[in-house]
Amino acid sequence: MDRKQIIETAPGIRLSVGVAGSGPLVILMHGWPELGLSWRHQVEPLVAAGYTVAVPDMRGYGESSQPRDITAYHLDALADDMAAVAHALGASRWVSVGHDWGAPVAWRTALRFPEAVAGVFALSVPYIPAPPPEHDEGFREAFPDRFFYIRYFQEVGGPEAELEKDPRAALKKMFFALSGDAPKDEWVKMRPRDTKLLPDLVEPPPEPLSFMSDEELDRYADQYHKSGFFGSLSWYRNSRKNAEAGRSYGDQRIRQPTGFLCGDKEIVLTMVPTALEMQRQLCDDLRQEIILPGSGHWIQQERPDEVSEALIGFLGSIRI
Repeated sequence: MDRKQIIETAPGIRLSVGVAGSGPLVILMHGWPELGLSWRHQVEPLVAAGYTVAVPDMRGYGESSQPRDITAYHLDALADDMAAVAHALGASRWVSVGHDWGAPVAWRTALRFPEAVAGVFALSVPYIPAPPPEHDEGFREAFPDRFFYIRYFQEVGGPEAELEKDPRAALKKMFFALSGDAPKDEWVKMRPRDTKLLPDLVEPPPEPLSFMSDEELDRYADQYHKSGFFGSLSWYRNSRKNAEAGRSYGDQRIRQPTGFLCGDKEIVLTMVPTALEMQRQLCDDLRQEIILPGSGHWIQQERPDEVSEALIGFLGSIRI
């Protein structure tokens, strides 16, 4: 990155944001358990294509603020962070690009800032509207007879303790289990309901991951050694608040140009089989829907060139 900026996005909240290039602004929003580092392969191609690229460590991650209030991690606040980043960089319009949890933030920015967000490009998580009130926390009953990670993450303290015991080993195991190199649907395979996250997941190879060097894994691990996992896990602990706010946006349609890309081993498509169809119905201008064979959840790291090409093609099709 050309430079690192510390941007105050709300009282007491500061995000560490890598910034590079010049031209229309594209904000790259990472997910769990990642950092802005996950976009390392996309920055140079986007800059070469004529864009300013902003890559924050999202709230609760890395060198950014990590409030201890769980409610500080709801989607509207996270979307407001992105608008504040754009404002600090002098952009009145920008494109939201998100992966994993970054995708719901990108979708929410489109609803919350319809005049400012020129388009949305999401990876791995399609647009899924807020459910009716009776299903706000339906995930608690998902996979009722087996382990389900989102239900497990609701407990404060237990998941943190498990992952913080050895962040590097935990990260490597999670990255591998959700990748295209692991058996399909490894993440949600049948396991005892009362287990923890890491036991029984397939063991990663002793050598470096195919899509991440040991040095890059060390960079992730060093940050989680410093920060712990409370902030990042708290994104999972606001489902009711997120749904209530989502319904406040009326029909919840996305009217801006949109694009979507994932791997054919994407776990979200297993957990929500109707997700792509919902997205097609609720995105008024869905310009791309790309599914890459053989790839898993970490799509911009597993298939960097194809992601960069698709993203640049999408950006070239819209007015910013």
